[in-house]
Amino acid sequence: MNRDHLVKESKKWVEEAIISEGQREQLMERYPKKQNKPMLLTFAALFIGLGFLTFVASNWSYLTDFGRMAILIFSMTAFYLAGDWVYRRKSNRVGISLILVAFVIFGSSIFLVGQMYHYTSFSAFPFFLWSLVGLGLLFLFKDASFFYATLIVVTIGQFYSGIVYQHFHIWLGVLFFIGLGWVVVKSRHIPQLSAFAISYVVHAIILVFSEGMPYYWLIVLFLLLYVVEDFFIKSGSLRVFKTLSMLSVFLMLIFQVFFLGNEYVGELTESSLYFFLAWAVLFVFSVVRLAMSSTNYYWIDLLLFVPVFRFEFGDGLSLLILFLYALFWLISGYHQEVSRWVNKGTIAFLLTTFIAYFQLAWDFMDRSLFFFIGGVLLFALSYFLEKKRRTMQRGGGEK
Repeated sequence: MNRDHLVKESKKWVEEAIISEGQREQLMERYPKKQNKPMLLTFAALFIGLGFLTFVASNWSYLTDFGRMAILIFSMTAFYLAGDWVYRRKSNRVGISLILVAFVIFGSSIFLVGQMYHYTSFSAFPFFLWSLVGLGLLFLFKDASFFYATLIVVTIGQFYSGIVYQHFHIWLGVLFFIGLGWVVVKSRHIPQLSAFAISYVVHAIILVFSEGMPYYWLIVLFLLLYVVEDFFIKSGSLRVFKTLSMLSVFLMLIFQVFFLGNEYVGELTESSLYFFLAWAVLFVFSVVRLAMSSTNYYWIDLLLFVPVFRFEFGDGLSLLILFLYALFWLISGYHQEVSRWVNKGTIAFLLTTFIAYFQLAWDFMDRSLFFFIGGVLLFALSYFLEKKRRTMQRGGGEK
């Protein structure tokens, strides 16, 4: 039986006292929601929207302004009304897909109407209007498809603002952090948390570089993402925010290994008191929080957030931190017999070894010999670490 049809019919059965509310809930449990349809229907909606935009764009020059406005208004209204009717009467998923098409048409209409009347917006404000409608649809229908659609629009709009105008659009940032952030905190679904964290990293990079801030402010912003999870995400859940935060700062340390030499350090003459104050507050909170937790091995993560940019040998210190991070996780994983920690340490150690080899030997060795010796070393290291990991797995399980 179709679940959407059962939802509507069972409400009538409860009203007519044929079944109780508890029996209705038992019936719903026997027909769980299928997870494959939303993705397919979402892509179907996107392809229909793209098909419409392609058709309109190819014939745009042959239409009058009145004809253009008529097509945009009629198509958007038709998809909205049809989607709402299908959503309430027939199928929730099909209705949501039709409304998504209308949402795409609305966004494109903002730019097409601006082109028609030669209106130019020197900011990402059109993306803000578009994402504001998406957020309204999300609160109205409470469907995850609108969350992802709005998140994509906000992220693209912020990226556009940073690249074209070298400016972080404050209203897009407010909508992202408050609007979508509130949705993520309420739902706590892993896919939504992951998408939000990735977009946060993009927002942080755009904020720092578009506003001319020193790059090391990314340490504070990534550490903030690490700390935020302790406030809003339930204990024991998957560490999505922390994982994305550590991955981002790990890549930043790799950047420092290659570019944080003596010549670059000379440019960092500004002593940022605000940076160190913000970093100290977040870092101390993380240390206290880890000291109070039952698993205190995660202090190793905090090594990645130690600022070394003020030292003339900051590139070497960055490489040292990467090695210590990898070795501490390897030692802790073997000692506690936790394969997940061993895997983390193994990957980090192999990457750090390759980076160190690349940094130290590239200028002093023949290129063919460089890659040959590097491959042999990495193969030997991977063989040794994989052998130790399998030995550990035979001796104990994952904690």
